[in-house]
Amino acid sequence: MSEAPPLPTPTPEAVRRARTFWEQGQADLKESRRRLRARAWLDSSYLSFQASLNALSSVCTLHGEFRLPSHSTGRLAALAQGYDPRFAALGEPAQELEAVQELNPYAAGRDAAEEQRRSRLYYAHSDSILKAVRGYLKTHRRHFFAP
Repeated sequence: MSEAPPLPTPTPEAVRRARTFWEQGQADLKESRRRLRARAWLDSSYLSFQASLNALSSVCTLHGEFRLPSHSTGRLAALAQGYDPRFAALGEPAQELEAVQELNPYAAGRDAAEEQRRSRLYYAHSDSILKAVRGYLKTHRRHFFAP
């Protein structure tokens, strides 16, 4: 297994931005869970996607990335893989989350059962991404910040 590169020393502004991304990601995931319980499947899916974008953006920002692919969880996960091996397992869930961008609330013949199944899947993928980011931040809390 390859070893992770040395940790960068982020600027105070980068730490502030990363913390903001992290906190927003947590809030988005919490709201996604609320929307799941309220049976607002599409809202939950969108929030799960946004939570993952924010959490992965937090890690990338700490590593000096400021021009982020803010539309792609897959590309953010690929960047994060270069920072720590634990992010290697996030490639597939991150790619699947990108399908959220194709959901259309106005589509004719929407299948509520399928939307429910997918929103639960997206929530689970997002939760796994946030857990990986939380683990990374906990491991490096003295260097960056405590999650």
